[in-house]
Amino acid sequence: MPEQSPTGARLPVSRRERRKILTRADLLLAGRKLFSDKGLYESRIEDLTNSAGIAKGTLYQYFDGRDDLILAVVADGYQELRRHVEARLRGARSLEDAVRRQVEAHLTFFEQNRDLMGIFHQVRGLLKFDQERWRGLRLVLENHVEAMAQELACAPAGRRLRAPQRRTLALLLYGGVSGYVSVRAALDPRQPLAADPAGVTEAFVALVRRGGGETGMDRRGQGAFGIPTAAPAATSRSVRRPRRA
Repeated sequence: MPEQSPTGARLPVSRRERRKILTRADLLLAGRKLFSDKGLYESRIEDLTNSAGIAKGTLYQYFDGRDDLILAVVADGYQELRRHVEARLRGARSLEDAVRRQVEAHLTFFEQNRDLMGIFHQVRGLLKFDQERWRGLRLVLENHVEAMAQELACAPAGRRLRAPQRRTLALLLYGGVSGYVSVRAALDPRQPLAADPAGVTEAFVALVRRGGGETGMDRRGQGAFGIPTAAPAATSRSVRRPRRA
């Protein structure tokens, strides 16, 4: 970070510091491309240094090793995703609107950043081994899910949900959307990740409306997450019968 003067003003960044920042950014981009092309499991430090045309010593000035670089690339990618989602969520008027915007934001981001979609998919595979070395990756993923849950509280209906309910909904949305695009890419990498983005989005909204099935509905016709399931049907009391002549 740039140093500050006693008055609080930022001091000019030295040429060496500017070069250091640019070099780290370049290494992150090179790592992102390598992990996307070759995979997290098969990539080696030598692959990165050879493709970037740098010495190993230069890389170790910024990262402790391959695992540290993986964590940095993934954390940077999720920050990029987070900015995209936050921008799309601005102005959400209801819980259903927030759900729709979250799904749309993730679909468009993964379509525009297919490399990160593949990397994130591999990260979930690594985390299933529950190794101590990947604790940082789990924290990055946990922070994203938690941020999604907090965003769902932007509407009154979302604030009425308990924290575990919002977390469940966030897990459903992120797990569902990321899983959907991963399977689409696996079946045909050349096709768009969502052939009908609007249709996919509405399918997720409809799923949330159901709220876990019939047992998730309350007396107001709302699902377990507080989103109306459908317009209330007319009852016998609300139907006017014609008067007899």
